[in-house]
Amino acid sequence: MDAGTTNLGVVFIHGLFSSERTWDPLARLLESDEELAAVTVRRFGYASPRLRRFRPDRRTADYNDLADRLKTFLHYQAAEYDRLLLVAHSQGGLIVQRYLARMINSGQGRQLTKIRGVMLLACPNDGSDFMLPLRSAWWQGNPQVRALTPLDPDVKDAQRTVLERIVYAKDVGASSCPVPFWVFGGSEDKVVVRASAQGAFPRFFMLPGDHFSIIRPTSHTDPAYVALRTHLLEVRRRADPAPGAVASNPSPSAAQDTPWGDSAKAARILEALPPYADWLKTLRTQDFFAVSGRVGRLFREAADALGDDPLQFIDPALHDAATACGRATTDLSEAMTELLSADRVDAEAYEDLSAREEEDARTLLLGEHRRGESELRLNTLRDVFFESYDVLVRLLNERLYAPEGTASPAGGTSEPEAVAARPAAPDAADGRSRVGRGLPRHEHELRRAYDRLRSAGIGEPASDAYLSGATAVQHFAAGEGTGPGWVLGLRDGRAVAVSEPVWNALTEAGGSAAQGDPLDRVGHPTAPGTGPTVIGPDEQRVALEGGSWGRGLLVRGDDGWRWEPQVDLGFDRTPSAANWTAGRPAPQLRLRVLVTLPWTAAEGREVTPERRRDLKDRLPFSRLAGAVTTLSLRRGADLRAVSWNPGPYRNAIDSISYSATVAPPDGRPALTGAVMASLPGALQPSTVTCAEIAIQDTAAWAAALPPGTSTRLTLEEVQHVLLASWETAANLLPAAVCDTTTARWAGPPTVELRLTAEGPHDQPRAGLDTLIDLSGLGPTDRGSPSEMAVTITVSPMLGDTERRKLLRRALVHMLQGFGHVEVDEHLLV
Repeated sequence: MDAGTTNLGVVFIHGLFSSERTWDPLARLLESDEELAAVTVRRFGYASPRLRRFRPDRRTADYNDLADRLKTFLHYQAAEYDRLLLVAHSQGGLIVQRYLARMINSGQGRQLTKIRGVMLLACPNDGSDFMLPLRSAWWQGNPQVRALTPLDPDVKDAQRTVLERIVYAKDVGASSCPVPFWVFGGSEDKVVVRASAQGAFPRFFMLPGDHFSIIRPTSHTDPAYVALRTHLLEVRRRADPAPGAVASNPSPSAAQDTPWGDSAKAARILEALPPYADWLKTLRTQDFFAVSGRVGRLFREAADALGDDPLQFIDPALHDAATACGRATTDLSEAMTELLSADRVDAEAYEDLSAREEEDARTLLLGEHRRGESELRLNTLRDVFFESYDVLVRLLNERLYAPEGTASPAGGTSEPEAVAARPAAPDAADGRSRVGRGLPRHEHELRRAYDRLRSAGIGEPASDAYLSGATAVQHFAAGEGTGPGWVLGLRDGRAVAVSEPVWNALTEAGGSAAQGDPLDRVGHPTAPGTGPTVIGPDEQRVALEGGSWGRGLLVRGDDGWRWEPQVDLGFDRTPSAANWTAGRPAPQLRLRVLVTLPWTAAEGREVTPERRRDLKDRLPFSRLAGAVTTLSLRRGADLRAVSWNPGPYRNAIDSISYSATVAPPDGRPALTGAVMASLPGALQPSTVTCAEIAIQDTAAWAAALPPGTSTRLTLEEVQHVLLASWETAANLLPAAVCDTTTARWAGPPTVELRLTAEGPHDQPRAGLDTLIDLSGLGPTDRGSPSEMAVTITVSPMLGDTERRKLLRRALVHMLQGFGHVEVDEHLLV
């Protein structure tokens, strides 16, 4: 069927406590859009009651019910459409995923071919922490609210199916059907934060607005409506598939096949301004007094091409960056046109040109010029252009919008990282480098800082100055008899001179995480005070202001320098919080420590037979095994965790699972100690280790204890278990998957402490106070939660004393966050 006659429908699915009317703003804009007049709007509605129901004959539908209702709706009320775009807000996105997963799991993949795209708007793909204690207390029996708990296992199972068999699918079949997903978050949304909105989906964009305003656009130029319009046009224009297949669903790094999407706009920018093409590299590094007319002509052509192409990106950050780059391109082009003359040639500059450049050097920069004023103006405009251009290219790479082959560097490679790589500092062999050369706007400040710090032994400039983010940087040789060279950094008027070995260690630490400027991740060195600072080669710890990884330190150890995060406490759940919890009988109480280790890729990272045997030999003598035994010894029973066996979860070259169970004479599981670890995979970018102790059955445990013994844990026992679990997860398990001495961070590591009362999924969960004695914590204005957790950003391999202090601090933070506001550390031993 021709795209122009395609019968296209858009189906809106609302979220929790909402209704079909929530889509009125978007529907009105669609109805008034002449180009989309043929698109029909359908709204899928369902009951999502905000108030509790007191009718014994009715219940609130769960996600499986709603998924099946959506199937019925699409079968009967959307049967006339050849193509459908599903647009879901908040909880509605989970309903769509559950529907798709159930269709795939039941072998009905071929029935999904008319669905040509899915847009998720502020969908809690990893759950929501927003008002979690209140939600758990007030809507305890609401299955829709319960499924919004962070990393709900059923939600994650559906999402895993969607990712593997729909988003990344290649062919249509009974158990697969490629459908593109476009996933959006709100920049001011606190209900569904960015990490949860993105989940593991590859195509993610940010829109302005909070959780509700994101779906209430007020005009046809509103970014939310522009996004909807773009993908409707894309679905309409995309050709019908050949028999037996569907249109391929490109990988996240591939360019989209229409001229409407952000990736197509990115391709047009990179075609006009190919990163580090020879002429663009010349413009970046060479004096304006010796640049050929070919460079000027090519740049003006690029400026004209971008000026005729309004690049209205959907992604707000890309939109702002492209606007700034376009403006800077026009300003520099106009200045070059004004100051460069076709009939005035600087004879001396002409003689210095190569033979190849002489052929098209009929125009040379700056004919009649006032050397200094004209040069400064052009250099300033050039700096502004390259600052904005580098920001734009970095964003395009971060969002995987730099198509291979579109932006080849001078060396001829088309690897994506070459697009984002910062060009090397210009060689100073020509003897022309001076303090601040290359950054006219910062030259005065750099010279002033150099004069104030020169007494530290900083020698002469070894490179031109360049920008690293917002920091002006220049390399210097060592002063006479002072050892290694120096790097001078100037940021917000603050100058810091860093010894070259320290600087190299800093860039190596940040450079371990793939593309871009390493210092964008780890941040630049800083120090107390406001004046210039010197960080010499003998420093042991260097404070960093913090980049995308957050505030941290560069620390010198026995094996060299390493980056470490500054300790931070929060309630954001890690993506692996619900790992190893599904498919087995849930315990009554689980005390768990999860360690996320975002190490860089390295050879030899696998669970070898030797490592597995070593771990199994050490587990009976581990602190975790000791903690299992101690819980019973304190109650007068000698129940030891000495037999550690594989399972109950997966064991392979990339995963570990061992457990030990304590049971009474009748064999019922009472206490379980367990360790798990997994290497990075398609849905998990980091190494994750886990150690936990679970009370499987309090009655079974009581049967193995002296009569009348309480099975409630004390706060002291909780601390003892968490300390043992932390030590096991951080110190013992990582050695089973790799050589930790050679591992380097690719992001900030975390330690997550979790206390959860669980039990059968079809029954209400008990409060933690029924299993742990919380009576000494003081009053709380909330009921007893069934779950408490805290996440610590910290290098997890700590000494015992430091770990004990930090765990106590984290528990206080967690308890206060869940209502025990009078708790302080003296209540915890």
